[in-house]
Amino acid sequence: MEHIRLTAISLSLLLCTVSAFAQRHYENIPALELNYGTNLFGNAGNYYNLSFSRYINRTSYWKAGFSYFEKPYEYTANLPQVSTLNPEETIPETIHDKGKDFFVDGGYYRTLACNLKSVYWGIGLGGFIGTEYVRHPDKEYNFIIGPKLETELEVFILPRTALLARIQQHWNPLSIDKWNT
Repeated sequence: MEHIRLTAISLSLLLCTVSAFAQRHYENIPALELNYGTNLFGNAGNYYNLSFSRYINRTSYWKAGFSYFEKPYEYTANLPQVSTLNPEETIPETIHDKGKDFFVDGGYYRTLACNLKSVYWGIGLGGFIGTEYVRHPDKEYNFIIGPKLETELEVFILPRTALLARIQQHWNPLSIDKWNT
């Protein structure tokens, strides 16, 4: 059921935001991006991003935005045992939960290869800073900071319509669990 929901969201975002990326390879062109993503490996974590970007020239641009990321993790908690013999006895139990990360990110992006007409492939390097909310077993807020690396492929299928595929990796040594985005 989760995969059907993720597929429906992905398709609707693809159909609704495809034209938002068109014609952005001109100098000083701004763009407002709304992105959704999920973890390709392991448990699905949701990623949402709202960014503003501006091209410096035809091959490079800066981007900054606000992001939200969910990361599944496990922790062990001592839960009270349901027994009348010894009500104070506890047993360890593994609990599955999600860390919720709220952060501001930014980066510099450069086109590495293109045919100057319809296909653009680029790479980006940036960083992020924010907070992570976890519950193991008490509520806790942690400071997060780290670099991010991403690559994207943009293919214009019509003069003003493009398909965009992006892979990004955030690294955060302060997080409750490693990130795969």
